[in-house]
Amino acid sequence: MRLKVHYQVSLSTTSAAAGEGNLVDLSVEGCRMECAEPLQVNTYLSLRLLISLDEPPILVDLAAVRWVRDKECGIHFLSIQPLQTNRLKTFLAPSDKPEGPPESTNR
Repeated sequence: MRLKVHYQVSLSTTSAAAGEGNLVDLSVEGCRMECAEPLQVNTYLSLRLLISLDEPPILVDLAAVRWVRDKECGIHFLSIQPLQTNRLKTFLAPSDKPEGPPESTNR
């Protein structure tokens, strides 16, 4: 399941300085993002997903660029710590709140 989002991400490669991009969609397995500077397929990255101003970024230790189209690229998460995975799953979980007012049981 992918969630459409619009959050910032900071990234770094083993051979380049840090850069930034914008998340377009996000799942537990990876994300799609837009980058000002195009990345190459099979580039390995570490990511900081900035999904909340109230919480620290979610850290992805190792990710790989799987496809590139113009300024968009598909990222596959290869290594992420269990705590970070749990934070990501919690963020992606659908809300359990009812969408409307509760139905009355008294008639």
